[in-house]
Amino acid sequence: MSLELLANELLLDIFEFLNVHNLFRAFHGLNTRIDQLLLIQLQKYYLDFRSIAKHDFEFFSQQHLTSINDRIISLHISEDIETPNLPELLLSHGYRISQLIHLKSLSIDSISSFDLLNQIILQCHELSYLTHLNIMIQN
Repeated sequence: MSLELLANELLLDIFEFLNVHNLFRAFHGLNTRIDQLLLIQLQKYYLDFRSIAKHDFEFFSQQHLTSINDRIISLHISEDIETPNLPELLLSHGYRISQLIHLKSLSIDSISSFDLLNQIILQCHELSYLTHLNIMIQN
């Protein structure tokens, strides 16, 4: 059985179990129907950028982030060996946390800059749906 023969509802259910950046890397651009499912019909995105490679993050943020930012419900970012300074990297592309108008949960692990922390907190004031904010400060 081919993937294209599956019903839209089944594909959307499958998509919800996959990490978003891997989902887009694997399926975006296959055909118009799959692209419409990813960009129009999939209503909620839970982004987890822990342990993402820097080049994968840069590709996803440049190619897809702005097209889904109104449907991102949860965002988890952290600094690790693969992506040092990820919070700074996200904001350095001119992207603002406040653009995630339906964001309910924001988790940032290992933030090392007080200025960046202040910038993020100020943007969180604009997020009317935000109910969970978790920030871990790196010493």
